[in-house]
Amino acid sequence: MHTAYMLAVGSGDSPTSIDLVTPGPQDREAIDAAIQLGNAARATLGHMPFSVYDDAAVKGTLLVAHAGERVVGYALFALARRRVRLSHLCVDPDWRGKGIARLLVEQISDLHQDHLGIAARCRRDYRLGEMWICLGFAQRGERPGRGSSGELLIDWWRDHDHPNLLSADADTILVRAAIDMNVVRDLTEAGRTNADESHALLAPHLVGLLEVVRTAALNTEIDRLDSDLRAQCTDRVQTFPSVRSDSAARVHIIDELQRHTRPLDPANPRDTQDLLDLQHVGDAIAANLNVLVTNDQNLTRIYREVAERHGLRIMRPADVVIHIDELAHAEAYRPASLLDTGYVERRLRSGENQTIEALRNDASGERPRQLQGALNKLAVSGAQRLGIYQPTGELVAAYATAESSGVLRVPLLRVANQPLADTLARQLLFRLRQSARDAALPMIQITDPHMSPQARLAAVDDGFQETDGTLYGHAIAAVGPAAEVERAAISATRSAGLPEPAPLRSGMPAVAVAELERVWWPAKIVDSELPTYLIPIRQPFSSQLLGVPASIFPRRDALGISREHVYYRSPGGTRPQSPARLLWYMSEGGTSTQQPAAIIACSQLDAVVTAPPDDLYDRFQHLGIWDRSTVHGIARDGYAQALRFTNTEIFPRPISRQTFRRLALAHEGPAAPPQQPTRIAATLFAALYQEGRAQ
Repeated sequence: MHTAYMLAVGSGDSPTSIDLVTPGPQDREAIDAAIQLGNAARATLGHMPFSVYDDAAVKGTLLVAHAGERVVGYALFALARRRVRLSHLCVDPDWRGKGIARLLVEQISDLHQDHLGIAARCRRDYRLGEMWICLGFAQRGERPGRGSSGELLIDWWRDHDHPNLLSADADTILVRAAIDMNVVRDLTEAGRTNADESHALLAPHLVGLLEVVRTAALNTEIDRLDSDLRAQCTDRVQTFPSVRSDSAARVHIIDELQRHTRPLDPANPRDTQDLLDLQHVGDAIAANLNVLVTNDQNLTRIYREVAERHGLRIMRPADVVIHIDELAHAEAYRPASLLDTGYVERRLRSGENQTIEALRNDASGERPRQLQGALNKLAVSGAQRLGIYQPTGELVAAYATAESSGVLRVPLLRVANQPLADTLARQLLFRLRQSARDAALPMIQITDPHMSPQARLAAVDDGFQETDGTLYGHAIAAVGPAAEVERAAISATRSAGLPEPAPLRSGMPAVAVAELERVWWPAKIVDSELPTYLIPIRQPFSSQLLGVPASIFPRRDALGISREHVYYRSPGGTRPQSPARLLWYMSEGGTSTQQPAAIIACSQLDAVVTAPPDDLYDRFQHLGIWDRSTVHGIARDGYAQALRFTNTEIFPRPISRQTFRRLALAHEGPAAPPQQPTRIAATLFAALYQEGRAQ
């Protein structure tokens, strides 16, 4: 049986049509031509009995490439244990370099995609590693050959990307990151300067959030090693999946990178290592990755700016860990925190279209005129256009809102690529939820066709769902039993023409309710198993951590606009269980502006971590306000505790001590201010929350 595939290869104005044929046992001419090609290449292919070709023709595992009447290449393979084993890949010497081998390999993959992948084995001294890598293979290991010379054999593998036990869950992955050779060596060799930092990429808490992958450039660097280190690095990267990119796109991107860097360094690339650096960046962009991890400062200096235009961040390992930490856990925080940190929000003035050029989504193909035209239409329509400016004055985010048919519509949502981009994106999402609640609009609709990648990720993480290219999110302003919140949610989805949510019930588990309250914020389901704790906090710490009362001294930018924080405490007494709600009771007195004692905010408790103080500080220092010695000071028996909380909402009306006592008496709660975490009844929480939200 013959199956013909017409694929064009060649150069210039006269491409040549190649037929890929699976000959049957009766196609003697094609089988004999393949045998002749194999015999001519015996020096590298080794001897193969003629009967093997005949047997392959019977089984359909011989693939022959024809250029007209001439056989110009063939592939001989076997199918076993859900794997394709490639025995011969042979191309006529006159036709090498024209893409014949790639056509053969890709056709085998297409025909046998139901198999896990293609395995091949090749002697190291043949120096064909670059060819195998260009064909989409990666090293799996090496072993001594059986011949008298004992030359090493390299095992190559082209994966068909079927899920396995080590496959990452695409729904939870926040960052897909390529790594370069210096990071691989950090993970492989002992005693390297940056080893601890690079090993942090493999920390257990990043599993499912970070996917480290191998690019062709990394496989090339490993293949070029000529020492025992090659085998060690090959073993080290086996758990990292290989990614392939379109070869034409890769060539175009590398050409663009060279044009960009030539004015910065006309001699670059000077040597093989410079060329590999260029390929690392090009491969990562062509594979649509969002991070390239490296400790190479020169690579970062040369390529960072142009890479970011393609949505690729070049980062050190430690920065990647913090970046993922923000993406995975940080939630939106109150808008006032922008002012507290020096970031300001104001309407976009006319004539600022050039300023907003920094927010254009080049990766989606958006042109400058498209963005300017969209801004003009928004201004004419009366939509509110707002910008976020960093302390130095640069515009770093912008969004627009308009009310229509009971829905808050968002036709513009942009964030510039800069260190706090992801935090700002989620800050904007929270700002939108607040705007929707204040306008009594239970649904949010994001329609920006060129939304920034950070904003899209923030929306999906915030519970927004996509329908026909539009993202929809809830803003359910209901505080009460499950039935009441369910009615509000059903009404909201109907107003947007969306499917109704699943039914809710009384007594739902804490985990389920915590997630609903997160994605339907500001909804609160009170007849559930989700507990609420009153947490005492001293006024100076409240000022630094929560921004209440506002201090004359600005907070750190990263902490102030973070959507997630950590509160350290001694592990004694009542130990809160997560998930839960937190109500913050601020004590009286402070070092700057003093305010009366009051319940000032509500948060969602995501985790309670008890560990040695050094471990807690090293993990959470960017989310908390205490230094290492202070964390040590509250430790008991060698352990301290961190409450990791998100979704902090500052009450517009602080609940005074007197009001708290009155409500606590009415709902059988504690009459005295809390001295440690104190659990309260759901009815008391509802009363306190509604009191704090009252205008």
